[in-house]
Amino acid sequence: MSIFDRFVLGDTGEKERKSFSPTPYRRMFSALDAAGKEIKAQYPDDSKTVDDFVWILKEACRIRYKKALDGSMQPMKAEAHFFLSQDRMSAYACLLPPENDGDGITYEEFLEDMHYEGIHYGILQEDIQQEFALGYLRIFPVARGKLPQEGEDGRVTELFQRHGHMRLEVQNGSQVDFSKDVQLQPVRKGTVICLIRFPREGTDGMDITGHELPSPPVVSAIVPQGRNTTISRGGQALTASVDGILYIENDLFCIHEQKIINGDLDQFQGSLQVSGNLYIEGNVDGGVDIEASGDIVINGKMGQARVAAGGTIRIQQGIYGTKGKTSVTAAGQVQSPVMEWTEIDAGTSVIAETISNSTIRCGHVVYAMTGRGMIVDSLIRAGDSVLCLRIGNLAGGRSRFSIGYPTHIPESWERIRTELTEVQSTLEKLWKPITGLRKKGTRISEGEKSVLEQLVEQRDIYIEKRDALTAELRLVNKALDKKSKGRIRCEVVHPCLDVQIGRLTEEITTVEENCNIHVEENHILLK
Repeated sequence: MSIFDRFVLGDTGEKERKSFSPTPYRRMFSALDAAGKEIKAQYPDDSKTVDDFVWILKEACRIRYKKALDGSMQPMKAEAHFFLSQDRMSAYACLLPPENDGDGITYEEFLEDMHYEGIHYGILQEDIQQEFALGYLRIFPVARGKLPQEGEDGRVTELFQRHGHMRLEVQNGSQVDFSKDVQLQPVRKGTVICLIRFPREGTDGMDITGHELPSPPVVSAIVPQGRNTTISRGGQALTASVDGILYIENDLFCIHEQKIINGDLDQFQGSLQVSGNLYIEGNVDGGVDIEASGDIVINGKMGQARVAAGGTIRIQQGIYGTKGKTSVTAAGQVQSPVMEWTEIDAGTSVIAETISNSTIRCGHVVYAMTGRGMIVDSLIRAGDSVLCLRIGNLAGGRSRFSIGYPTHIPESWERIRTELTEVQSTLEKLWKPITGLRKKGTRISEGEKSVLEQLVEQRDIYIEKRDALTAELRLVNKALDKKSKGRIRCEVVHPCLDVQIGRLTEEITTVEENCNIHVEENHILLK
């Protein structure tokens, strides 16, 4: 007999079976409803499972009730009923009472029944013992499965911003914003670019039937390793393998190898020659001589120095030079917000906000369209055009612009004309003594004959030089006769401005607004 249905008999030890009326199933229904309500309050997430179990238990009670009313009134043993949640992560049990003086159920029988129902894992031993002692028509959990614990995927923490590969050279001057720092990220060899976290495996679970529930697979991090980077520190870091500029290409961190100078460069460093690109974090001054075969970026100011590059040069905070001691030469562009007392020679364009007391030579366009947009007291030779907001200032001064032709052509034109003038002047000076000596005829002395011969020899040399210069000037004139699209666009021009377009020249001595200076029908027009 069970602990619920033990009856102690007399001294003889005989057992007598009393006749019981079947338990009214409606009373059992009420008890099951109350038990279901109580257990759902404890485990609200299992409400549906409990409701389904209660329905099955009621059906079992009906069947037992009908059997209990059978004419033979056979005793019915107490029964243990079990129910598994749909996901098999929990199991509940309920004990239905015996009928017609049937036997109860022992704890050992209960565990055996549970075993044969396939409930093998997560058995709640202590809870079962406590609930078992409380009697029939109670619903209680008997097993809980273990959910698989998710692991963690590998992860990459990026320590630098994702800047694209920046080309210093731009298509026009408006694309350069000197108010913002150059979007370059210089890094040293060994700099950590990304931290890499390895994936952490999860923990497998198991349902109450003993079926293993594997944890979701974890994924290793995709490391954005590009050119000139390496995975180091035992696979936990992406680092720079060279000095250079960090950038993103195809979602990968890459490094454009180049020399990096931390701080300033001055007379103590002397001269510096670099193969490739060069990045200088600070200022350049003190007569230092810098040359690089690629691009040069000076993140500070430039003073008295000579800087030359096989690419583009960018001076972020301006050039404040010294007359005759500051020069910038680039095969590409030269970009600087301020250009004062400097000589600029750019293969393509020059981009600035203010140009003052400087000499500018460039193959394409001079831009001064942002900031002050001013050009003052400067010599400009542009192979194409000059685009600015203002030329000159209220204090006066004079600027000279030569536009529309490769810079060497008008320069050659001026040089040849100057040399021709000098040669012609020298020839005129030689003609007078030669003529005077020749007039002496037979009265000329031997010494005078020697002087005459020297003068004639010099004259012939200068005539030959004049003819060569004349031929050269003819070729240059031919080049300058070609139509030019060069122009000077400016909102305000203050006097004085000397303009040369080809062989045509114009002096502007009055304030002019909204200028579009160009050549039309062999005349220089201001508008």
